[in-house]
Amino acid sequence: MQYTTTLSEHDAVVMSIGNFDGIHKGHQRLLHELRAMAERLGCKPVVVTFSPHTLMVVRPDIYIEYLSTLDEKIVLIRDYGHINDTMVIHFTSEVAAMSAEAFMNTLRAHFTLKGMMVGENFSLGNQRKGDITFLHAYGREHGIAIQTIRLEEAEDVRISSTRIRTLVKEGDIELANELLGHPMQASGIVQQGDKRGRTIGFPTANLRPEPHKLLPANGVYAAYVRIQEDNKRDIVSASTVYKSAVNIGIRPTFNGKERLVEVHLLDVDMDLYDRTLVVDFIARLRGEQRFSGIEALKAQITADTEEARKILTIRSVSS
Repeated sequence: MQYTTTLSEHDAVVMSIGNFDGIHKGHQRLLHELRAMAERLGCKPVVVTFSPHTLMVVRPDIYIEYLSTLDEKIVLIRDYGHINDTMVIHFTSEVAAMSAEAFMNTLRAHFTLKGMMVGENFSLGNQRKGDITFLHAYGREHGIAIQTIRLEEAEDVRISSTRIRTLVKEGDIELANELLGHPMQASGIVQQGDKRGRTIGFPTANLRPEPHKLLPANGVYAAYVRIQEDNKRDIVSASTVYKSAVNIGIRPTFNGKERLVEVHLLDVDMDLYDRTLVVDFIARLRGEQRFSGIEALKAQITADTEEARKILTIRSVSS
């Protein structure tokens, strides 16, 4: 089993294991309890996750779209789970075939495993046989504390990555953000475009997110944008946050075919080519539309940017 980690060999740890797609409020509560458990046991809390997403290996027949890329997830674990140490297992068909006992034995061979914090429906290993009953028995045999917590709910509906993905696909960003506990993100390197936005007075930076990254429904969004420091996974906390209007879609007015993410920074014009931008989606302004001509499009973009500016100013004041 191959992995990358911030830990040193044989560190004393407590672990939580999963895909953790999106690091939503349920995940955040779990990680809060993981930190508390680590403090009680006098060791490090660590999040164990997988790359690629486990379903991409065990269900290759379906196209998986995820809320957060691996890089985004690690930053979210730190910023919203307040946990600095991670272990990323390279998930393969061989790892998927491991029994729950073999998987746990491998973890114990490399680290001093003192405890595990998991959700009440957790399972691991081949055919998901490593359920809570198995973990408690394994924990008793090897001196590992096992603790489970109930899953987080909102309005009597369980908070889940699956539900949030549905909301994002529908463009309901505000409810998705409420369940996430943070803004839905997209990130990518700015690509050369056709520069059509600049010719009509609204220059845009065109992003190309990772292929399996889930994007919100086509339309226009108010968003905050940060510029990621060159060649670094982390996003510098002191970096400037820019207000923006973001269009996702195929640009039907111009008979476009490729789905693009176009970022227009409000009141700022700078060269962003080859820079990595991180977009925090705040609110959906409208769906994608086809306009009768350039002047109608320009009028609508003007209205969109003003609405985005108003929404983001109000959010800035209230936050």
